[in-house]
Amino acid sequence: MKIYTILLALFLLPVLAASQAGFRYNLKQPSIELQLPEILHEVSGLTDIDYDHVACVQDELGIVFMYNFRTGKITAQHRFDSVGDFEGLTYANKNLFILRSDGRLTEWKNFPDRMMPLRNYQLPLSTSNNEGLCYDSKFNRLLIAAKSKPMNHDYKSERFIYAYDLAAKKLQKKPLLSLNVNYLEAVAKSYNIHQRDTNSKGAVKPFNLRPSSLAIHPVTDEIYLISAADKLLITMNRKGEVTYMQSLNPVKFLKAEGITFLADGTMIITNEGVGQKPTLYVFEMQND
Repeated sequence: MKIYTILLALFLLPVLAASQAGFRYNLKQPSIELQLPEILHEVSGLTDIDYDHVACVQDELGIVFMYNFRTGKITAQHRFDSVGDFEGLTYANKNLFILRSDGRLTEWKNFPDRMMPLRNYQLPLSTSNNEGLCYDSKFNRLLIAAKSKPMNHDYKSERFIYAYDLAAKKLQKKPLLSLNVNYLEAVAKSYNIHQRDTNSKGAVKPFNLRPSSLAIHPVTDEIYLISAADKLLITMNRKGEVTYMQSLNPVKFLKAEGITFLADGTMIITNEGVGQKPTLYVFEMQND
C-alpha cells in the first residue's frame, strides 16, 4: 500500500501543481472577520441566503438563525424543532433543508413562511454520522457528505457523498462519490500535508478524513469539502478527483463546520468556538 501511495503521489505532482495556481482565495486574509454571538458557539450548518445574510444552525438547538455578516448581527430566529444534533443546512429554490446527523432531512418550504407544515424524511444512508449538506443547482439535487465510515466493513477506506433528488424526493441508491483515504493521503503528501495526530499510546494515527461541510463553487463548479477534525480544505471536480488541498491554520480555523458561497464566488466559512468565540470569515475570490 505504501508503494502504491508513493507512485500515485508522484503521478499527481504535475496535475496538482497546476491546480494549486487556480485556487483563488487567501485563507490568511479574510475580507470580513467576525466573532459570532455566544448562542452560536457550536455553529454547524451554514448556507447563504442573499448578499448580506446567511442562515445557520448550531448542533444542539432546533433553531435557524438569520445572520447579517455585513453588520455582524442576528436578525431573526426561526424554530423548526426542539433539540437534536443538527449539522447541515442549505437553501434551494426558496426552500430550506436541514440535516440531522442521523440522516433525517427537514424540508421547510418557502422559508421562513410557516403557512405550510415542515416535512421530515429519514434517509436510508449507509453511514451513521452525516454532517455536510449543499445544493447542486446543476442537477437539482442535494449533496450529503458523510463524516463517519460506512457501516459495511468492506468500505472502511471510503468516504461517501450521497445525492438526494429534489424532484423525486428520493436518495440515489448508490453514493454519488466514494473518496478513498489512500488516494487522499497520496494527494496530501504531494502538498506536504501530514496528519500527525497520535492516540493515547503516542502512536501516529493512520490518515483519515471526517468531512464536516461541503459546497459547490458557483464559478468553477468544483466541490469544496472541509474537514474540521483534520484541519483540511479540499477541492475536487465532479469525478471526485482532487484539484487542490490545503491545511487550515488551527489558530484561525478552530473547528471549521460550515462553508458556503455567494453567487459571485465569495466564500464564507464558520468555526465553532472550542473554548474561544465562534467565528465567521468572508473571503473574496481573487482574480486570476
